[in-house]
Amino acid sequence: MIGIIFNKLKFILIRKLIPAVLNGLFFLPARRKDTLLLVKCDGIGDYLLFRDYLYFLRASEKYKDHQIYLLANTGSKEIATYLDSKIIDGFYWYSDSFFLKWDLVKLMFRLQLLRPETLVYTNYSRRYIVDELIRNINAKHKIAVDGDLINENAVQKQKADKYYSVLISVNPAPAHEFDRNRQIMEALTGETSMAASAIMNKSDLQIVQNDSVIIFTGAGSIEKKWPASNFNKLCAQLISDLTIKIVVTGGIDEAAEAAVIGEGIPAERLSFRTGLSIIQLCEFIGGAKMLISGDTAAVHIAAALSVPVICIAKGDLYGRFIPYPQHAPGVIHPVFPEGYKEDIRNYTQFSNYTMADVSVNDVYKAAREILTRSGNN
Repeated sequence: MIGIIFNKLKFILIRKLIPAVLNGLFFLPARRKDTLLLVKCDGIGDYLLFRDYLYFLRASEKYKDHQIYLLANTGSKEIATYLDSKIIDGFYWYSDSFFLKWDLVKLMFRLQLLRPETLVYTNYSRRYIVDELIRNINAKHKIAVDGDLINENAVQKQKADKYYSVLISVNPAPAHEFDRNRQIMEALTGETSMAASAIMNKSDLQIVQNDSVIIFTGAGSIEKKWPASNFNKLCAQLISDLTIKIVVTGGIDEAAEAAVIGEGIPAERLSFRTGLSIIQLCEFIGGAKMLISGDTAAVHIAAALSVPVICIAKGDLYGRFIPYPQHAPGVIHPVFPEGYKEDIRNYTQFSNYTMADVSVNDVYKAAREILTRSGNN
């Protein structure tokens, strides 16, 4: 009972009272002219499909003389600061875990000190928790996208729409996330981008040339993990038919899965590089023959580095992230559960299949075709 009361008081204090006090304190000070705060609080994969437009925005006539700041998810911190600090004037970091933590108060205080003239929430699928954060940031102009209802319901969206002075409208037809970001940034700047897909310059990295097939076992959720036993069967088939070496990568906490994957596989044909940082992973993938991964950020890293990738996916939000559109470079080869293509809906719906429904043989055939075509047989 005491714990419940404490949490209610904490909610009132952190989510209601302190934001109101900060709004009052920072209401009168003038906004900093030509200062733009971009809000992109999603995961690493979302950031990878967005970051090219930071350069487009920086070069635009409308914002070329602005100081540009970015509020992004803590998960994107390493890759954003390493690759994009040359065009971003300052970073602020957010996590959903801040909900009832003093970290949220500290963040709100720092954002109020920034006093941006313009704030832009760049998501087509806005999240109410982020809308509420933006509500408590004093900016002269607040811009958002009049998007869909994937991440918030109609009542929340209707309420949050009032927090913004301008709502950008774009074509509501289904679009890949990279193309959707282009629509939003073109509407924001009034200029046209010719970008076809996300690109990561290898010259910005220290590429580790390994000429291996990399298997990435990590995933943001258990629902996106392909069984380790399936990876084991796949590796056994690949090394029995092809003269390749396989390297298994993933988080430190995935060591047990790595052991299952390597069971019965000769050590000279399969090795492990778990616990890599995100930049180290980029550098390692950049020197590989191919990546095999679940539907994770690693897939978008490989695509941005022009490394062929087999994406094992159960079909969530088909077309929004996977597969890439036809006009984008064809380096991503998705493998869905058997029968899935007869049940495709659109990019707003989640699949009823599981990752375990994806056939080992289908993944093997896709990988073998790519490797054979590139001379690995």
